[in-house]
Amino acid sequence: MRKWMLGAMTALFSLAGTAQAQNVEWRFHNSYAPTRIESQHVRDLAADLRTRTNGRFTLNVFEGNAMNLRDADMLRTMQGATPEMSFIWPPFLGRDDAAMSSILVFGLIRNAQELTRVMPALQESLSQGIRRWNIEPVGYMQLGLLDAAIFCRSPVRTLEELRRVKLRVGSREQVETFRALGVAAQIVPQQELYAAMQTGVVDCALYPPRIVHTISLQEVAKHATSTGFAFPPTPYIILANQARFRALSADNRAALQASAAAIEQRSARFEQDAADDEASRERLRGQGVTFHPTFSEAEQQAIRTAAMGTWETLMREAGGQGPAWRARIQSALGAN
Repeated sequence: MRKWMLGAMTALFSLAGTAQAQNVEWRFHNSYAPTRIESQHVRDLAADLRTRTNGRFTLNVFEGNAMNLRDADMLRTMQGATPEMSFIWPPFLGRDDAAMSSILVFGLIRNAQELTRVMPALQESLSQGIRRWNIEPVGYMQLGLLDAAIFCRSPVRTLEELRRVKLRVGSREQVETFRALGVAAQIVPQQELYAAMQTGVVDCALYPPRIVHTISLQEVAKHATSTGFAFPPTPYIILANQARFRALSADNRAALQASAAAIEQRSARFEQDAADDEASRERLRGQGVTFHPTFSEAEQQAIRTAAMGTWETLMREAGGQGPAWRARIQSALGAN
């Protein structure tokens, strides 16, 4: 009897220890300001996770880069013990992983249908890339589709007219694609763009209508033409320290992945993006901006052909799995 009681007590203490081990408190690094929609998604993830686990799993979210970490360092940072979680936009990873940073380029994706078609191949490739750094991809948060429009000081309605002016872009791959089209493109930092447009350093800028008001560009660029493409809609990757992730109980791992999946679904509002872009265009029209017709189908095909060449070059230079990822995504897109 005594032996049985001792065995029962041992089992109870063991269960209590297991239950205690289920209580988890992690830190989630967020470099974005609290007002950004991404920050709201992260807060929602933390709240959803706490609800799913009945308070056993807590994510303490540090917003506005309160942890003083650099996006460019994230592949290195997430291999350490602090923080346990974060998220990153792959183009920020260019120093450490060129293939992930170039996994999509401007000139590939035009609409929600194309993005939905490539998303499984895109996420499969990104997950492979992240795990190569011994980091766990818990899930994804969608950036969405932002119309890539040309804002100009004077009317520019065609690629031929664009070849006669100076265009500001935001990245090397955009420079290469437009130069292949015969356009004089250059990178101008966002904080210098208003003055550059006002003084004629550049005549046009590739910029999303939905956020052009944030730098008041509509005050000095009264003409806009959509290219027909979105800015590269590469999703954010939700990251976890791999050792800490693997140390979670099966229940807590499943809850974390379910909460991440819910955030991805909430952030994937691709059809609404088109409506939001049109609402932005309407507001800008009220401020005196003229929107000219979207580039023609032939012009869009020329942009895509140039972008495909840029993409192939970047992924070949990146080496490793880059060319295989490009082939996988291109096959899903169905574009030559």
